Amino acid sequence: MWQQKTTSNMAQRIHTHITNLSNEHSSWLRGVAFYNDELCILKHRLAEVSFENTAQEVKAEVEHYQNQFIIQENNLRELKKDIDKNFELIGKDLEEKAMHVGNSTMAETDSLRTRYIHLEKIVNELRHAFNRFFCDHMETAVH
Repeated sequence: MWQQKTTSNMAQRIHTHITNLSNEHSSWLRGVAFYNDELCILKHRLAEVSFENTAQEVKAEVEHYQNQFIIQENNLRELKKDIDKNFELIGKDLEEKAMHVGNSTMAETDSLRTRYIHLEKIVNELRHAFNRFFCDHMETAVH
């Protein structure tokens, strides 16, 4: 399979084997599942903090994290849907274009890669911030 990219004066072909794309899609889907599991764990911890702390300022932070978890779950769900759709488009291109993936499909794949990396960064930053919040407020609740 190849993709043709146009540069200023010449066209160049970039070869990408379908196995690489398939492996990348699988990796993204495993990552999405992992981060969904992580958010589920964080939501349980959030419930613990909410139960143990009745201070209004803590309740406001609990609500903030609850909203962020919902937003990121929605983002992960949308990304998974788009990854599945992209994989179907690749298969369709392979059948219709003599084992080649079209430029628009490859551009979409590149966009998904960027989205995945960005979402991964956001979820990890959220997780780290929440874990600091959790440690601070569960330690306070115990004392």
